[in-house]
Amino acid sequence: MGRLLQVRVSAWTFDPAEVERRWPRLMALAFSPPTLFEQEKGVVPLVEHLADRLAIGMLPEEAARELADGIRKAAAARARLEAFLGEWNARSANAATDEIEDALDELESLAKRLKDQPGRD
Repeated sequence: MGRLLQVRVSAWTFDPAEVERRWPRLMALAFSPPTLFEQEKGVVPLVEHLADRLAIGMLPEEAARELADGIRKAAAARARLEAFLGEWNARSANAATDEIEDALDELESLAKRLKDQPGRD
């Protein structure tokens, strides 16, 4: 690394709108009011918001009960992703992104079965 130019390994959501199309119920759970300000709506923020809302009791009771294990699984994969990025381990970071997306797919399927929740058809 140079003195002025830094090299970073990072992961970001290319198309946040695709996140909303792929996981609409999870997005509704993660970003429903109350919110304090406009928030970035990518894959990592989705996982972070679900985990935070679970931890502080802001998810509807049924969602918290039914989705807790999956949310924790996604949050653990997100933590691994951050660690791998910090180690410049792109191969392992890529595997963690797959784990995150798989966990979110499973959670969205479970969320479709929930009664009374934001984003319900």
